Amino acid sequence: MSGASQVKKDLGCNVAIIGGGFSGSMLAAQLLRIAGRNFSVVLVERGPVPGPGLAFGTQFEGNLLNVPAKNMSAYPDDPDHFWRWAQRNYKRSVKPDDFLPRALYGQYVASQLREAGRSSSGKLQCIQDEATSLARVDGKAVLHLASGQTVVADKVVLALGNFPPGELSLAGKTPDCTRYVANPWSSGASLDVIQQNGVLLVGSGLTSVDVAMELRARGFQGAIHILSRRGLLPQSHKATISCPTIWSHSSPRTVRGLLREVRLQIRTAEARGSDWRAVIDSLRPVTQQIWRTLPQAEQRRFLRHVRAYWDVHRHRIAERVADRLALEVRNGRIRVLAGRITQYREDADGVEITYRERKSGEKVALRVDRVVNCTGPAIDYRQVASPLLSDLLHKKLARPDQLSLGLDVSSDGALLDPQGRPSDFLYALGPLRKESLWETTAVPEIRVQVSQMAKLLAGDHLEDALATAAMATPKVSTSSSSFRIPKETSYA
Repeated sequence: MSGASQVKKDLGCNVAIIGGGFSGSMLAAQLLRIAGRNFSVVLVERGPVPGPGLAFGTQFEGNLLNVPAKNMSAYPDDPDHFWRWAQRNYKRSVKPDDFLPRALYGQYVASQLREAGRSSSGKLQCIQDEATSLARVDGKAVLHLASGQTVVADKVVLALGNFPPGELSLAGKTPDCTRYVANPWSSGASLDVIQQNGVLLVGSGLTSVDVAMELRARGFQGAIHILSRRGLLPQSHKATISCPTIWSHSSPRTVRGLLREVRLQIRTAEARGSDWRAVIDSLRPVTQQIWRTLPQAEQRRFLRHVRAYWDVHRHRIAERVADRLALEVRNGRIRVLAGRITQYREDADGVEITYRERKSGEKVALRVDRVVNCTGPAIDYRQVASPLLSDLLHKKLARPDQLSLGLDVSSDGALLDPQGRPSDFLYALGPLRKESLWETTAVPEIRVQVSQMAKLLAGDHLEDALATAAMATPKVSTSSSSFRIPKETSYA
């Protein structure tokens, strides 16, 4: 690793983190906060700024968090942290139940990374690059980056977040089709559409809602068609009377039995003046426990038959967004369709889509200017375009889980090899752990993972003053491959 052909100097560290979204950035911040003197972290992120990631990198202020401010703290031991930060840095009038811009939350995460090193004797190096391969050499993890640089670490954490939507396989769609948008959040995505024919959003979840609201904010007045297999839109948040958790270790271990209990509890909640939201919310703290107690056959049954309904009730949208969406639907400016696309035919004037209606089974033709893939993040990691994941699978340092939801991991997040043996140097955070935890995509769950992972990786470096460690500005490398964390944008 020190040969004459090497272009850039190797970077050495205790922990290398791949991915600079919420998971990776907050892990780096937590490690700096709790680890002892001379602890070093390298954070590798493809984007220009660590912190926001894909989830909070939008610049459209109309894209709101789907969780109120009171539940978005980055720290499980300080639940009001984000709310207080928003009052200081956004608006003094922010209330705990407000749904704030996602871009603001990206600034919050970046600020925590920047501040974490002010009282830390550790070292943080943020590198704008892409990890392409990893090997174990002499007891160390050797991480190769696309630029040619090498990072040598004791431990490596994959905090890759969500991948772009999986490619839609549509009869008639070819690689040279120009009116198909594979990823609405990519920098090159073109959502400009001709007014008269409108746009088709494939998928009816949170991504479709965000895209539809952004199109309207840009002044687009044409028709927006939202097509999914069931035609279900996300439900809205609404203040309710809370109810106790209905689940216990004596609850059924079948999807059918659990559904029966949930429906019974909803009827009870409604009789008390509450509604189904309170019941779903009561399951939030124990969702991971419920998932882990289900036999794999029942987990598969849930994914086939219940997942779509769970998603629209569990992953809700802010009430004001839901009101705007409902008005558009009532006025016919947004049409929600249920069915499957059977044909894609693009010409110089637009795209003709043929889909089979879910209820009638009849084929319907639809003419639009753009087709946008809003089906949500790809989860089969054997199919995603990630050189690093391909390398890990090829070298048998990791294996996909049996439900094709992520990677197989142990209870502490260590990756499992094809023989089921946990790694002693390679770990995962966030959506990669979906098969083992199910609920692992939202901040309230991931922040707990981050806290646990930080304590595990800090190990002997963990200081007694954990609870009182000050937050501060990290030392950021000034080499040409590094990048700085920007100051907060003023939203006032």
